[in-house]
Amino acid sequence: MRTIIILLLYLVISILSIPMYLVEFILRKINPKTAAKTAQTIVRGAFSLVMFLSGCKKTVVGIENIPTDIPVMYAANHRSFYDIILAYATVPTLTAFISKMEIKKMPCVAQWMYFLNCQFMDRGNVKQNLNVILNAISLVRDGYSIYIAPEGTRNATDTLLEFKEGSMKIATKGNCPIIPVCFHGTEDIFENRLPWIHKGEIRIEFGEPVYPDKLDKDTKKHLGAYVHDIVAEMYEKAKN
Repeated sequence: MRTIIILLLYLVISILSIPMYLVEFILRKINPKTAAKTAQTIVRGAFSLVMFLSGCKKTVVGIENIPTDIPVMYAANHRSFYDIILAYATVPTLTAFISKMEIKKMPCVAQWMYFLNCQFMDRGNVKQNLNVILNAISLVRDGYSIYIAPEGTRNATDTLLEFKEGSMKIATKGNCPIIPVCFHGTEDIFENRLPWIHKGEIRIEFGEPVYPDKLDKDTKKHLGAYVHDIVAEMYEKAKN
């Protein structure tokens, strides 16, 4: 039943979004940042409704760890499509997500991601991936936070995959702190119960910010592994 309700909601939102696209296009011409803030408010509301109708009971930990006066790079483990829903309903800063190219094929979702300045990464295309990283660095310098899952793909195992070191360039070149992010339980809402959506408890935890310029040379050289270990520790604690 929940799956049908969410599909119907997706249809309704897609229809209601059509006139909003025009408003967003006009806003982007006048003030791109205002357009992005407006889009994020709308997406946050829509995703909060999705979680409610899905029967998700969310727990948010460590939101106070996020600086709100400067952009940050969120570095998260990736368990489920519901990670994105929970994250966008929670992050307090203006944020552009880095997503896989396949999401571009989703009607309505892809259009709102465009308004949010999200970047689409084509896995396996090194040159395109580099351009995405460079675009993300530019966004950070323009005041946008960036959300990325450095594992590079959704992880169906019970341990974290290696964090891609290249993704850390966003923080080091953009000169912003990294917020470790840990999701737990999101895969039990949908992926572990395909094709149906089930209610359940989901959790997002924001760790203390990591400032790359304050780390020693060796740690900074292996920054991806360093942040990986922080998120992995958070994940193990959340299981207990």
